[in-house]
Amino acid sequence: MRQRIPVKRSNAAPEPARTQTRTQNPANNIQAATTNMKGRLLSTLRTVLPGAWIVPRDNELITLYRLRYKMAMEDEKYDIAMIFLNKILELDPMNLEAKLCKGDIYHRCLHDYPKAIEHYNKVIRLSTQDDTVHTRARAAMSEIMEMLS
Repeated sequence: MRQRIPVKRSNAAPEPARTQTRTQNPANNIQAATTNMKGRLLSTLRTVLPGAWIVPRDNELITLYRLRYKMAMEDEKYDIAMIFLNKILELDPMNLEAKLCKGDIYHRCLHDYPKAIEHYNKVIRLSTQDDTVHTRARAAMSEIMEMLS
């Protein structure tokens, strides 16, 4: 049987009712705050930067890859430059500028003349005589032929 405890009653004004808060785990509070903050951040980003959620078009990727190619060439990282030229050619197999640049890397940087001649020949075959790419490829080919003779 339970024992009754006597309660003293006073004539003083009653204390305001306190809301009893549950003791929560601080980790749960942090996690809830983080989740809320992430949601607010994502909604703000979607509102402010709607283009950030759109998949880039091929011509935008080609521009980006061309920029990365130029950066790699400035750092003399020819293998990385070739990777970005190959990415350009995956998106646009008829990109003569990228084929010419590959030939230039083989010719001027890696001194692999047979591969350079192969790429220059592709550019010459695929381009018209009036094209500047055609002229540059022919000039590079004649330079290699003169050097090899």
